[in-house]
Amino acid sequence: MPPFLRLILAACSGFAGLAALLLILRAGTIPNQQGWLLASVTVLIAAALFGSVADVLQGRIADGSDGNAPAATAADREVHGEVVKILGLLKNQEEASSSFSMALDKAKDQLPDSLSPGQVRLIVSYLMTENDKMRERSSQLQSSLERSQQQIEKLKSNLAAAEAQGLSDPLTGLKNRRSFDITIAAEIVAARSVSKPLSLVMADIDHFKAINDRYGHQSGDDVLKWFAKILSNNMKGRDTVARYGGEEFAILLPQTSLENAVVIAGQIRTQLEGQLWKKPGAPNTMLRVTASFGVAQLADGEGTRGLFERADAKLYESKAAGRNRVAA
Repeated sequence: MPPFLRLILAACSGFAGLAALLLILRAGTIPNQQGWLLASVTVLIAAALFGSVADVLQGRIADGSDGNAPAATAADREVHGEVVKILGLLKNQEEASSSFSMALDKAKDQLPDSLSPGQVRLIVSYLMTENDKMRERSSQLQSSLERSQQQIEKLKSNLAAAEAQGLSDPLTGLKNRRSFDITIAAEIVAARSVSKPLSLVMADIDHFKAINDRYGHQSGDDVLKWFAKILSNNMKGRDTVARYGGEEFAILLPQTSLENAVVIAGQIRTQLEGQLWKKPGAPNTMLRVTASFGVAQLADGEGTRGLFERADAKLYESKAAGRNRVAA
């Protein structure tokens, strides 16, 4: 609640409380005393209730929906259910407040023209009982909202995890093609905004089909994970590596010229060629794995498709020239 509104409520409560106390102490000396007394007590209770409900509602309702999702999922429906539950709680609170207002109106209509101090105390006691009921309902509302908020936060966390899984390659843990396409589009915009170079490296494991045929698909998967780890170890800063499909990988190098990108690709190629892959569970089974690389730098006016096509063309040029080399 804004501080100025809280200050206004405090002032209203103070003046109403003082007025009610004065009217009770000076019973029978002020014209239309019962009406003024009821009004003062009503203002006092209304200010307290408004502050209580405002504190409960402030920051309690979180929106768990995902507007970017193409279709409703089970988690989406659960979030929607929690929001509906919250709206129901608010509606019940509104009805309770309305019922309390009706009780006040009824009490006002039934007031006699003159009141004794005992009758005043009885009315105040009745109103305070109704106020206690409203406070209890507010407390129940707060507890229900807290439970719904916790459930929504849990569902949002699950949705975020599911989204992250949808952007990652489950085998290597790298970004997948969808995620890389999003990243490269953003990096192209960033590169143009700061007039910095952007280079793309496409890499393909040489003779990968032969590895699968000779050692099995499980070993092929192990080689992919091993290669992915080597690529990741050579990344820094905003560099991004992804498994683009099959045994093909993509490396995005922001603020990197074509010449420097060729150097990085060459370092990876040399590092890979200098190691031997060892088959898990069979340490005597070792294999020298190589890869081919194609490199391109973003050109003026070029988009994602053009950059990919040129890097991919260089990759096939590298493979046609005998593999295990870098072409740019």
